[in-house]
Amino acid sequence: MSWCFKVKKERGKDEKALIRNGGMLLEKLIALNNGRSNPIRCFSIKELNDATNNYDQDQVISNDEHYTMYKGFLQDRPVIVKKYKGESFLENSINDIVFSSQMSVHNNVLKLLGCCLESNTPILVLEYAKREILKYYVYRHYRTEFKPLTWKNRLKIAVDVANVIAYLHTAFRKPIVHRDLRISNIMLEEENMAKVNDFSFSMSIPEGETHIIDTVKGTLGYMAPEYYSSGGTFNEKIDVYSFGALLLVLLTGRKAHERVPIPCPSSTTDEYYYGLVDYVKKNVEKEKVDEILDPIIVEEELSRPRLKAFALLALQCTSICAEDRPEITDVGKQLGQMYRSLISDYS
Repeated sequence: MSWCFKVKKERGKDEKALIRNGGMLLEKLIALNNGRSNPIRCFSIKELNDATNNYDQDQVISNDEHYTMYKGFLQDRPVIVKKYKGESFLENSINDIVFSSQMSVHNNVLKLLGCCLESNTPILVLEYAKREILKYYVYRHYRTEFKPLTWKNRLKIAVDVANVIAYLHTAFRKPIVHRDLRISNIMLEEENMAKVNDFSFSMSIPEGETHIIDTVKGTLGYMAPEYYSSGGTFNEKIDVYSFGALLLVLLTGRKAHERVPIPCPSSTTDEYYYGLVDYVKKNVEKEKVDEILDPIIVEEELSRPRLKAFALLALQCTSICAEDRPEITDVGKQLGQMYRSLISDYS
């Protein structure tokens, strides 16, 4: 990452932040890669101010709890500028740069183009995904001109994301756990190619270990029960749970943390409320698959047994007991078979 340390002397006022952030980044890169690191281009504060028109609110793509993503232009090329909200997120931004730099080789990961280390909290520059965030095509209330995804496209996205998680878990000397897989962290490129984003909570499992202990981080609805009940002990299976929750979101069009009303059989007014996982499970057990489907999917008149098989796979991923969850590689294979079977119906 030598590019990031070619600093002009006149940037004295930003030197302190640059040295601190650069040191933290280099230390984490070396720890992750056994001394090897990927080159990362370094951008100045002025370049990113100009690229985003001083972070114009009209350029906002996503406003997350921890960061804001802006559409910008660098040499007339559209990019995403990801700016964390203050120094309290310093570790998150460094972590995001470290793991994004390792994952940028994967076709289904939003590619890291570079970063700015001069600011108090480093700023990321990422490739631009032309269709932007997946949630805009699943949740109706985000845009007035809502263009929902077909089941074929949702299934393809599920396969793409499974490939990323499998790569994290199997392609490195020390398996990487994403820890915050959710619909808001998935971008869409042309042809609905999924691009996973945000590695700010990611951690690698030390060699010889099977678990990590850290502060509980993640998103309600996608968080595995043993993760928060243990106070932060986890391994790869929490990603499998999050992925299962994502599959249920794609199937139902509902939010992962949503409490869904179910009429009480003994009363005409009282209702029981369940989380999305329990809601899907209870309806699948009663053979009421249509009750859980996104209305867009219902209109497609697809095979109900195949949709049920998808729901059962998602429920297996969201099993309460981590040991009962399948490996993500097996989940990806099953989803791939489902997708190929669906494609064959169109040909």
